[in-house]
Amino acid sequence: MLNKYFVANLAIVASALVSSCAVNAIAADKKSNDITCQEFVDLNPQTMSPVAFWVYNDDQKLKGGDYVSLQETETVAVPLTLQLCKDKPQAKIKDFTDKVKGEIKKEVSKAF
Repeated sequence: MLNKYFVANLAIVASALVSSCAVNAIAADKKSNDITCQEFVDLNPQTMSPVAFWVYNDDQKLKGGDYVSLQETETVAVPLTLQLCKDKPQAKIKDFTDKVKGEIKKEVSKAF
């Protein structure tokens, strides 16, 4: 007889593996972060945060450890990206990097 906690943990691990595989498949298939808005919208919602995190942090000009945290990605970047993608489904989400990072800075400055 399987323990219910074992089954729950197994489900969590399986979900994490599926999400990881989806992100890796996109990363392997896409060069230079050229995922389109439509591809982003079509993702499993669990994989949107890791993909957005990957796209918005793949910047060679980051200064002094400047990056978009996973929490900022989940709470600001993903919803904003989805909103922007509704208007331009054929756009690349990397094209929204400056706008998304600007909104994140506004949110962070409100918190402090």
